[in-house]
Order: sequence, then C-alpha cells, then structure tokens
Amino acid sequence: MLWTHSEPTPPPHGMRTIPCSGFDITPIVMILTTGLIIESRLDARKLEGTLTTLIERKFPRAGARIALRNGAYEFQIPERFGPDAPCVNFTVKNHPEAYRADPSRPTLPMDLKFPTPSLPSLSKVPDAVHQYLRSSSCPQSIKAIIESKKPMLHVHVTLFDDVTFIGVTSSHVGFDAVGTGTLLNAWTRLINGTDIDAIKGMPWDVQPFASFAGPTQITKLRGWFNLGILSQMVFIAYFICRLFRDSNDYDVFVHVPKSFLEEEKRKIIDQLKKERSSEWVGSSDVLTAWWYKTALGYRVNDRTPFHLYFPVNIREKPLFLGQSTLETPYINNAVAWLAIPPLPVKAFHEKSLTELALHIRRAILAYDADPEGLRDDMSCLCANPFKTHFPCPPGGEFSSHTNWRVAGFGGLDFSGAVVGEQVKQARVAFVFPVFTSRMPYYLLRGSGAVLMEDEEAIWLIQKRGEKDWDGILRSGSVPLIYNS
Repeated sequence: MLWTHSEPTPPPHGMRTIPCSGFDITPIVMILTTGLIIESRLDARKLEGTLTTLIERKFPRAGARIALRNGAYEFQIPERFGPDAPCVNFTVKNHPEAYRADPSRPTLPMDLKFPTPSLPSLSKVPDAVHQYLRSSSCPQSIKAIIESKKPMLHVHVTLFDDVTFIGVTSSHVGFDAVGTGTLLNAWTRLINGTDIDAIKGMPWDVQPFASFAGPTQITKLRGWFNLGILSQMVFIAYFICRLFRDSNDYDVFVHVPKSFLEEEKRKIIDQLKKERSSEWVGSSDVLTAWWYKTALGYRVNDRTPFHLYFPVNIREKPLFLGQSTLETPYINNAVAWLAIPPLPVKAFHEKSLTELALHIRRAILAYDADPEGLRDDMSCLCANPFKTHFPCPPGGEFSSHTNWRVAGFGGLDFSGAVVGEQVKQARVAFVFPVFTSRMPYYLLRGSGAVLMEDEEAIWLIQKRGEKDWDGILRSGSVPLIYNS
C-alpha cells in the first residue's frame, strides 16, 4: 500500500503569524459592524490617514488577515504594511447634501420624539441605515474574509453635510466590544492631536491565553450544558418549533431615561435599608431586571426554565501570569460568560423588581468570588475551542445580555476631523450595530445588548419574535414608536 504524507503548509512569505485563541474561535462566524453616527461632516482623508498610522505603529494585529492553515485559524500580520499590504479596507461614500434634507431617509434614533420622555419607550430599528455603514465590498461571512486574503478590518465612511456614518466591520474573531473600543479610543485621541508616542499600543505577538491552551480535564463551562446527540436533537427541535410558532422577528431600540432608572434603583435601595439589609444593587442590575421583567412578565403561567448569560470582560480580572490583570491594550476577544441561575419565566411576573435585581447581583458577586472557577472556564475554552456548549437543556429558554457601555463608544470624540469651521463638538451621537451571522438562527432570538448612554438615557437593542413583541406591547408596560 502506498502511503502519502502531506507536509505542513509553511507561513506565507512576509507574514508574522499568531494562532487564534479559543476565545477568538468561539464567535468566529459572526460578522459585526459597530456603527457610529456623528452629527458633523468629517474629513475622510484625515480619518483614513490617522487610522492607518495608528494600526501600522501601535496596533498591527488590527491589520491582520484571518487564515486557516494546517487546520487551525490564525492571524497573519504583514511584516511591513504598504500599498501592496494595506492594514485596513477603507471605503468612502460622499453625499454633498444634508442627510435630513431627504424625508425618505430613515429617522435617526437621536431624532425620535418620545410620547412620554420620562418613561421607557421602544422604537423599531430601521434596516435602511445599514447601507451607510457597510460598503458593497464588505464581506459578510468568515469564508469570504479568509478567501479575500485582505485585512479583516473594514471601515466604511458615509459623508453628509450634517451627519457622518462610520461602520467598523470585522469577524468577531478579530475584536470584541471592548477591543473595538480600545482601537477607536486610540484613533480619536490621535485625530484630536495626541502624540502617537503617548498612545499605548498592543504588541503584535501578545498571547495572553497561551498558558491556558494546554491539556485539561475540565470539559464543561460553568452554567453551560454538555448534551448528548439525542439531547442535541431535542434541543434543536424545540427551538425550530418555537420559530415556526413565531416565524417573523425584528430588532427594537429600547430607550430608558436615566431619571427613570435611578428612581427605580432608589426605591430598591430604600427598601433594602428599611429591611436593614446589607445587600445592594447597581444600576446595571436594575436595568437588566427591569428589561427582562418587561419582556417576559406577560407570560404569567409559563414555567419554562429561563437561562440568562452575561459576557464578562476578563482583561481586568487577576487571572494572568502572576495573578495579574492584562495590562497591555488587547483588541482580540477576552470574554467569558457568567450564567445567572435559571428561573421559570413566570417568575418575571411574580417576583418584584427588587427580588430580580438582587438575584442578578448575587450571581455576579458569587462569580467574582470564584477566580479558580473562571480559570477552569478559560482552560476549558482554550483547550477545546470547537466544542459546542449549550446554554440550556432541551425545552429551556435562554438569552444573552451584552453591555457595550464598557467600550465607551458614546464618549468617542471626532472633533479633530471636522470639516471647516464648525464648532459643534463631534461626539458620537448614536451607536448602531449590524450583525451578520452563520450561527444557527435560534441562538440570536431573544438576546440583545446595552448599546450606549447619552446625557438623558440608556439605549438597548433587542431581537424578538413578532408575536413576542405583540405580547409585550399588549401588557402596556412600554409603548412602541414605529421608526420610519
């Protein structure tokens, strides 16, 4: 018998390579655009020039290509960037007119008029805004990114006289929300005149999770489920049935006034003081509890177990070499998952906002008090990057609740790139996400994110089925504005 042996494929000439970690590979199929809306016309040349300089000198990993070599995903970083090896795909579309001059264009979220400004409201997300955040050449799958052999990072700028849209797109293998915020914060600092030598960068070869990638006996992430083949089939069947029962869905922005949130928090704190309790809750606990009480509270007799997950930024956890935090800026994924102990859906009707907020806070405190458990999770994920962990048993329901506020997108200031003599400060007025995913569709339904905060309110985005939204609206807890 003739045996053949294929030699490993060597790294391409002129490229430095870094293996993707288990944290990068888990969300690899999701293509994410972080859309920024700035109420000024910006100078596209200055935007491109400063971003190119920043990546070349401070964040070369952001200029990497994604490749699948010898059966493993990796970042391939040009040893020298230049016209033949660009660090970013940067595209521009110019409109020599005001965005708001054409009433057929979708209303921007910051222009919405809410019926009761002191109370939360919903507004449908206008899909038409997507065209201003992605170019026609922007790949929409990890396969297209790999086959293009171009930088994983795409930045598309759409210019109007009164508004600039900036869409920052990559496979989730390249960035998480905090990583994107790290790059964009450094970019705006450079735009506004900070000396580049004063900006702390990310070394091209940093691998903070390398020590967790070895063999481990840990095969299960805390709060997640390892299902056998039969259980997996039943799990999928349940969600397919749920999709058939509510086949259409849409995204909604949730506008929560800060005054409303702080008043609800004050009521809870006053109640705890009255009970002489030493427990406490934060604004994020109250916001999350309020949202899920609003979203699930109309299902008064539903005993379905509900599993809630929070992504956790582990850069600031003392988990790395020498039990230190990750001190270098890091743009790639550094997210673990915190599982809130499940409750039956009907509990969100029966329990008070105080009880739900405390349930969340207790889970967070227990998670933070168990660093060894988190290290085990990291080892499990890094050693088994392609293993599927299920968020609930068959027949359960789950949701992920992401917090983009920690990335600071709403505080980004592009004033240094404003065209002409405009004096208006060019801060980000709104953060507009666009998701494209090859993930099974049922994994996205029912989840969402806290996008940003402005002076008056906190904004969330949520994806739910049409019948689900109808149930929420019939409950009368929050009104809906139909955004054109």
